[in-house]
Parts: sequence; C-alpha cells; structure tokens
Amino acid sequence: MKEKNAKAMMDSETSCANTDTVSGVGYVEPLLADNSMDGRDDSFVDKKDMYALMRDCNASARLTAQHYLWKDLLGYLIHPDIPTRFDDLKIADVATGNGIWLHDVARGKSTSTELHGFDISLDQVGPKAWLPANIRMHTWNVYDEPSPKFVGYFDVVHVRLITVVIKNNDPRPVLANLIRLLKPGGYLQWDEVDTISCSVKTVPNVSAKSLTKLNSQLRGNDTWKYSLVEIMNQNGFTGSLLYTYEYGLGLARFWNDIYVSTWKEFANNVLKTPEASNELELKGMDEARNGAAIMTPKLVWVARKV
Repeated sequence: MKEKNAKAMMDSETSCANTDTVSGVGYVEPLLADNSMDGRDDSFVDKKDMYALMRDCNASARLTAQHYLWKDLLGYLIHPDIPTRFDDLKIADVATGNGIWLHDVARGKSTSTELHGFDISLDQVGPKAWLPANIRMHTWNVYDEPSPKFVGYFDVVHVRLITVVIKNNDPRPVLANLIRLLKPGGYLQWDEVDTISCSVKTVPNVSAKSLTKLNSQLRGNDTWKYSLVEIMNQNGFTGSLLYTYEYGLGLARFWNDIYVSTWKEFANNVLKTPEASNELELKGMDEARNGAAIMTPKLVWVARKV
C-alpha cells in the first residue's frame, strides 16, 4: 500500500486518535462566517477570526505541498467507501484554506458537479474569475448554523485539520453543523492527525532534542478523537469508521518540513519569541539534515448521515 497502513475501526473501538500536531494547528477561535452561492463571497468575514498561522504566500505554498502529501499517503481525495459516481454531485470542503483540495477534486469530476469551499477567511483563495466554473467559495463560521439554502444540500462534506477549533474537548457542536449540510444518506469525511502515536525518529547517534521541543509546543490533549466514531453514531450518523495511515521513513523528511514550516508560522504569529524560535528552528533543521524527523499518523473518519 505504498508506505501506508490503513485499518478500519468500528464504533466500539477507541484506540489510535488524539491531539492535533504541527500539520493541523490553525484556528484558536471559531473557524469559519456566513455564506453565499454566488462565487466567492467574503462579505461576512467573522471578526473573531483568530487564525494561529499565516495567510501569506509561504503559508499557502505549505497548504499546497501538504495537500499533495496527504493525497500521496491516502491514495485518494474522497475515500472509496463514499459513492461519487453519479450526476449532479454536490461536495463541500469545510476549512478549505486556499482551495487546493477542491481544485484537485474538480479535475476528476464532470462540470455538473457542484464544489463549495467554506472558510472563515478567503484570503488564500484565487479570484472568482479564475476559479473553475463549478467551484464556489463562501465564508462561514462552523459554530454557526449554515445558511438555510445549504441545509440538507450536500452529498459529501469533507473537513481536514480543524482540531484546534474544537472547544472543551467536545466535537459535537461542530459535528451538529457539519451534519446539517448533508442530505439524508450523505457522507462526512473528516481528516486529522494523531499525536498520541507521534514520535521523533532518528538514524543512529543523531540528536532530536530541538525537533522534540518544537513538536511539543503544538501538542494538545484532544481526547475526543478516542471516541469520535461512537459520538458520530450517537449524533445522526451510522456505520462510522476510522482509518489510520502511517508513512514510511522514505517520506519522513517531506512531512517533517511541513511540520517545521507550520510551527514556524505558529511561532511568528502566536509565540512571538523571534530569537528563541529562530534558534530552535535552525537547530531542528540541523537535526533533520542529520537524520531526524517528526512522524505523525493520519486519521480519516468516514460516516453516513442517517
């Protein structure tokens, strides 16, 4: 399976899941404002936007690189358990970032497929005139109920790396709004990372002290992931499954660079200790060049709305 290990877990199982890590850090307040069907709409931007990372060209480039690493690891954009081969398919991407996931999905779908991206800010999205005709972008706060025109509208809802918006270790308020977007029988695909099982690996006799410290600054205690399958099945979904993916050492440096890049954005935007952070980054990258890397499994939940 090309440097990956996938295993499905039924709702009675709670192993393998927890806090977000460097690749998933992002929002520290409610994610995403209101929405519109008409192309790119950013007239309702949430003033409480507290994005913990950056939205500059480097950050957008990181999102793009990160997307293709996820795609390579998973082997798909939409999980094969989710049916997508029918006309007039409607897909939503929540926390769309720069929209790269939607653009990639669009290449494999007919123009009759509707693709909608939702985020608290559209600063990283290209102008409406340059978007494919079937992609629409909207601002939305995931803690607000969706616009009535989107209630029960989508066949597939995809969301990735929103761990830090989950308040009080309880995903149910977010899950309640995600399920509102879906038609009966529609599917949710939720992608996160597992830092309970994360580690820093090295070749023999190489130090990883700085990478370990760097990674620890972005770890949390998001134990809700242990029971998300059960929570889904108790809150309007059925047949929920968790798939776990691990990459091999051959890809470790690529992923490590994503983690360090994301941490650097976090350090610049939140920690605001430039001298100490710069020193930690330089030492961490020295360790990476010598043969050390942060290793973090990926988690994908697939659930069907009742």
